[in-house]
Amino acid sequence: MSPTKQDKKFPPITACKGTAYQSIAADLDGTLLVSSSSLPYFMLVATEAGSLLRGLVLLLALPIVIVSYLFISEALGIQILIFISMSGLKIRDIELVSRAVLPRFYAADVRSDSYEVFDRCKRKVVVTANPTIMVEPFVKDFLGGDKVLGTEIEVNPRTKRATGFVKKPGVLVGKWKKLAILKEFGEETPDLGIGDRKTDHDFMSICKVRALVPL
Repeated sequence: MSPTKQDKKFPPITACKGTAYQSIAADLDGTLLVSSSSLPYFMLVATEAGSLLRGLVLLLALPIVIVSYLFISEALGIQILIFISMSGLKIRDIELVSRAVLPRFYAADVRSDSYEVFDRCKRKVVVTANPTIMVEPFVKDFLGGDKVLGTEIEVNPRTKRATGFVKKPGVLVGKWKKLAILKEFGEETPDLGIGDRKTDHDFMSICKVRALVPL
C-alpha cells in the first residue's frame, strides 16, 4: 500500500534503531507484531475458552467483520469480534487462555525491528484496540512492557462472565488511544510513539519522536 501524505510525516522505524529512549507508546498488531490482524487470537479465545461451535460462528461472521472494519469503522469490526468470541464466557476462562495459550502464539509473531526499539526504552507502554485481558500477560511477561492501555471488556458483576460489550469510552482506536496516552503520561508525553496505520497517527502525533512501522 502506498503511503499517504500523512504517512510521510513519520520516518520509518529503522530511523530509531540504535537509539535508547526513556519512554515509548507502541501499538501492538502490525507494529510490535508482524500480523496486523487480531482475528487468529480472537479465534483462539473463542475455541479455547468457549467451544468449537463458537469458533465456527466467528469464522462464519468474518465477512461481516471485514465489511464493518473496512467500510464503517475499525471500532465496530473489533466490537463484533469481541462480542462473538467473548460474550457469556467466564472471565477466569478468558484469563486462563490469555496466560497459558495466547502468549506462545503472540511470541511467534513478534516483529524484530520494532521490538528491538521497544526493548531499549525504559518505560514501555502498549496502546491497543485489543482487550487488555487478552494481551496483558504477553506484553508484560514476554515483551517486558510496563503497562497495557487497551479496550476494557464489560463484565457481569453477578455471574463474572463477559457481556460481549466494552466499557466506556469503547474500543480503543483513533482519538481514544491519544486520550489514553495523555491520561497515562500527563504533560510529560512519551519520547517515542510507534504505529503502523492511520488510526495510530492521533497518539503518535503527541509523542516527541514518531516512527511508522511499514506494512
